[in-house]
Amino acid sequence: MFRRLATVVLFVISLSFLLFSNPIDEVMNKSIAFEGFWGAVLVSRGDAILHAAGYGMANIERNIPNTPEKKFRIASITKQFTAAAVLKLLEEGTISLSDSVAKFIPEFPNGERILIHQMLNHSSGIPTMINTEQLLEEVEKFGEGRSLQEAEIAYISSLPLRFEPGNSFLYSNSAYFLLSVIVERASGKRYDEYLRTNFFEPLGMNDTGYDYNEYDSGWGLPYYSDSYVIDLSSVRPADWVDRRLPGGAGGLYSTVYDLYLWDRALSSGKVLTEGSLRLMQSPTNELFEAGYGVFVGNEFIDGEYRRVVYHDGDTKGTSTRINRYVDDDIFVVVLSNIEGKDFTALAHELAKAVIVN
Repeated sequence: MFRRLATVVLFVISLSFLLFSNPIDEVMNKSIAFEGFWGAVLVSRGDAILHAAGYGMANIERNIPNTPEKKFRIASITKQFTAAAVLKLLEEGTISLSDSVAKFIPEFPNGERILIHQMLNHSSGIPTMINTEQLLEEVEKFGEGRSLQEAEIAYISSLPLRFEPGNSFLYSNSAYFLLSVIVERASGKRYDEYLRTNFFEPLGMNDTGYDYNEYDSGWGLPYYSDSYVIDLSSVRPADWVDRRLPGGAGGLYSTVYDLYLWDRALSSGKVLTEGSLRLMQSPTNELFEAGYGVFVGNEFIDGEYRRVVYHDGDTKGTSTRINRYVDDDIFVVVLSNIEGKDFTALAHELAKAVIVN
């Protein structure tokens, strides 16, 4: 059934985008023609939204299309919210970037050797974890007499450091999960509650929150996008994973409109002070382009290298990308309910369509 429906859907989508009406449409049409695209896209310059649209299907069985209002799991884009929470607590004097993990998570071995700064820029040496059913099985081995969070801390604690903290680079989901634990223990609020009261509610991000497996019960129908895998011959639902596990590494859902609000709030100083934002968006390691919760590099567009703050995300049934072209004040967000996609080139082309035309 999924295979037949997918064929019909892809044919209809291809027909509906044959005519190019503007440069951004042209970029999207080419992407759809080349490999198909399901999800939502928003492009803005300054306060003006230039393009916001949904593509493909949010739910095949119910014949619900994607729209820019749909909620998507944003995967590792979550990390910039975690980093912002840490920096907010820094501004309040609750924590310091030179604090050790041991100050807040004394049960974590070698915690006295690892600094919060090193966790933020992926130089902690803490091995990463990938959210799979196998991860849940490993965590549950440490679960006797512990909460899920405590079991996860114990599991990560059992893994040896990959290198001496501060001496190299290793992208680490585990470090960002631990950072969300630190946010909780430093603030006295649950991670999602801290984000809600300090960021989401004040900014009007009413469709952003933490996914505690609510999607599995259909809580948001028809407001969210279901998650799929597409290959050359079929479409199938993505594998289930426990969405509680990523924490501050990748557990949030949002919409392209809410992420636009987040971008404008960051840019205008409504979230962090200028100094904190500079810390967040400055590469602490030029080789790996790692800031705090984001990466910072340059893209060559229209004869110039342009500074871009970016991050992508990939989890079961989800692929995402955010690009902020800082000096051009251009924001591009791509959220897809299809897993395993890389939108680096698409985000670049969407920004180029704005800059060149």
